[in-house]
Amino acid sequence: MDLWFPQVPLALAVGGAGAFAILPTIRHYAAEYLHLDLGTLLTDLHPISGHIPRLILSGVPSVIVGALQIFIAIGLLGRSRIAWLSALGITIAQFALAIHDSTGSIFTDQTIYIIVLLLVLITARDSFSRSSLAAGTLFAVASVLVLMVYGVMGSFLLGAGFAPAITNLPSAFYFVVVTMSTVGYGDIVPKSNEARLFVVSLIVLGLTVFATALTAVIGPILQSRINQTIGPRRKKLKRVNHFIITGQGALARNTARELRKRGEPVLVIIQDGDTSFGDAETTIGDPTELDTLRQAGGEHARAILALSDDDSENAFVILAVRELGTDAKKVAAVSTRKNLERVRRVHPDMILAAPVFGSEVLAMALTEEKIDGDWLLSRFLDVRPAPNET
Repeated sequence: MDLWFPQVPLALAVGGAGAFAILPTIRHYAAEYLHLDLGTLLTDLHPISGHIPRLILSGVPSVIVGALQIFIAIGLLGRSRIAWLSALGITIAQFALAIHDSTGSIFTDQTIYIIVLLLVLITARDSFSRSSLAAGTLFAVASVLVLMVYGVMGSFLLGAGFAPAITNLPSAFYFVVVTMSTVGYGDIVPKSNEARLFVVSLIVLGLTVFATALTAVIGPILQSRINQTIGPRRKKLKRVNHFIITGQGALARNTARELRKRGEPVLVIIQDGDTSFGDAETTIGDPTELDTLRQAGGEHARAILALSDDDSENAFVILAVRELGTDAKKVAAVSTRKNLERVRRVHPDMILAAPVFGSEVLAMALTEEKIDGDWLLSRFLDVRPAPNET
């Protein structure tokens, strides 16, 4: 279950919430405008823009929220931390829109679904801990693009509420860029209450999205630079015939320390600025991504050790190493007995299962049973035979 739970059910649930938000507007447009010539759809929409402020202030944001949720659901499949944060924020926004649009009781099927989804997201927060610059950049670009679509469509459909009126998409695009950049030339000014409320929402969303986007993209870069500047100086190793360790638990730190005591070259892949690996070289990245493994010299490593406390992450690392096509030994740690057979299915060369069999050995020692050295090693280290062995 660790290989697909809870990210797959949550991704389906978040995507389903997005479908809830999109379907009503799709039905509205299908009923109202399906008979129009698609080539003149935007032209035909504009004359009635002054009569549909609710479509902009409620309908269009619902569609934007729904589209974002479906996009975020893809990120949840990879246990992305930024996808989880985005899912939490966008689900709260959808809940607010659902309450705003409700005409009777707020406890409808949709709002109950969203409340349950929020509770499950909060409960599963520890399962989404992966972060990478690529994921942050992807979500930042998507957020900006969706906000631009919202701004352009809103400005165009509410064009009669501006002075001078916005009558075409280029003018709407110009107004959105000027507004979101906070330049504000004043050549196009909102006059109606609906247009002013729309501009307020555009400014607030614009500042929020751009601030979040800059944090997601620039934050990891700045953190890496700061760590390199003020962190402990480490001699960069020649990334050939070295050991690569992934994970930031006690097992990973102790293994790196013991290898360094023996003079072995060690490179540790971490996901933040952890400085607890002594003089071992570290690099920041997601060890389940091929680019990170290539930058760490995985194709020329002697061994790659997946020693995270998360068994599922170790399994994903081994899968990525196998996809890399390296001859390096693949070692995976297992901390839970139920995951032992599952990790074996990704075919590591060696499985370190000390926590799994520690209780068994302790019981044998307390009852004064004879402990054979070869048996003990085989229990703690599950080693696959070489291809030429029988």
